[in-house]
Amino acid sequence: MISVPGIQIERIAAALGRGEPLYELSLKAARTVADDFGGVVAATFSNPERFPSLAVRVAAALGLPAAIPAFDVQMACSAYPYALYLAGRLAADTGKKILVVDGDVQSPLVDAADHATGHIFSDAATATVVSVDGRRTSQFDFLSRANDALQCPAAGPIHMDGFAVFSFVAVEVSAFLKSFLAALPAGTDFAAFVPHQANPYMIRQLARALKLEDKLLTLDEAIRNPGSASVPLTLAREGENLAQRRRGAEGTAAPILVAGFGAGYSAAVGTVRLADGFTGEVL
Repeated sequence: MISVPGIQIERIAAALGRGEPLYELSLKAARTVADDFGGVVAATFSNPERFPSLAVRVAAALGLPAAIPAFDVQMACSAYPYALYLAGRLAADTGKKILVVDGDVQSPLVDAADHATGHIFSDAATATVVSVDGRRTSQFDFLSRANDALQCPAAGPIHMDGFAVFSFVAVEVSAFLKSFLAALPAGTDFAAFVPHQANPYMIRQLARALKLEDKLLTLDEAIRNPGSASVPLTLAREGENLAQRRRGAEGTAAPILVAGFGAGYSAAVGTVRLADGFTGEVL
């Protein structure tokens, strides 16, 4: 487990894909939260351009200084906690807010005739404003190993062995998350548990195994699986309701447990808090 200065999410804007390219969808979300950012971290596996990176293009379009760090993270389903961890480090070092762009346009990468992938993936992009509260800490942990149950060549199509992925989450990811929770300070409570929305049944089973059923937040099943952006998209959709739930028993800001898992095989988990005045918006 890695401890970092307390990561806060100040604002999230999310855009659902309707045929737009990844860059345009990401910029739409990013412009909604535009600020004097000290860096940009973009989490995506579907950028059709080898370079410049999505983060560099977004930073330039927002008019941010060329001297700030801007880079992409390619971890597919587990990418959001990775991006939050890196953004938190940057925020602590620079003393500025960091923009996390998380999005994928998956529709061009699926084979419509493949029943395993053709109708379960969707397109979305999100923009998260990250800052840190030095009085608190956040905890993160990561898991990765090679496996071909989920594959995506550069031009597609996505290949998925659904049973193998389900087994990975039910056995290995479940044990990984249980170990993470056991290592947290005694009495740690959460305002919400927001995992990657890979499969509604699988997610409910995972929450049950972790004894976090009452904390679980999920997306509308009609949205399907928008990749790692499912976590910030869920946070954005909850909006005001989530801001109310974040308060603990003594009025303190209870953390949110975020988790991503899938392609790789990889998994990542972290605890973050919603800043006072948090807002979430789906465009």
